[in-house]
Amino acid sequence: MSAPSAPPREDYHHGHLADAALKAGLRALEAGEELSMRAIARTLGVAHRALFNHFPDRTAFEAALSASGFDRLAAALQRAGTPHAFVKTYAVFALGNFPLYDLMMRQSYEAFEGHPALRTAADKVIATSLQVLAPHAPDAEAGRRMVMRLWMMTHGGVSLHRAGVLRKRADQAFIDELLKVA
Repeated sequence: MSAPSAPPREDYHHGHLADAALKAGLRALEAGEELSMRAIARTLGVAHRALFNHFPDRTAFEAALSASGFDRLAAALQRAGTPHAFVKTYAVFALGNFPLYDLMMRQSYEAFEGHPALRTAADKVIATSLQVLAPHAPDAEAGRRMVMRLWMMTHGGVSLHRAGVLRKRADQAFIDELLKVA
């Protein structure tokens, strides 16, 4: 006669732990909580070591979360057919998803080079930016500069607005002003 088997765990995430961890990480970011592998594992009902089967360390986890953000930003920007719509879409995304956006923008050059999914997702944003902002650039270098000029201006404006350096105003009023500057 065999021993009775243990009851099945309802909190076991076979096959979907990485996705569940990223969703939990996004919720933690949105709630203003620290990204802790232990806390995320606890939320998911798994041992924290289980996360390391998918993410070698916290840096890799943050890179994966950032990659998901760049994928979302690229998808939003693909619907922007004009430079005006691009700036507005970018600012709306950044302000509406600021904890994730902030994490995305804190990734180092080494992170982009060391995490292929992050590099690929960021490259989607760059490719979309080139299509919308520089479709008639005379050469690749001129196109890159056109994109960087508008991207830096938009990112800088969002950062200054969020930091409270600029005159206090609602996000939409800031976006309206940003569009006038752009």
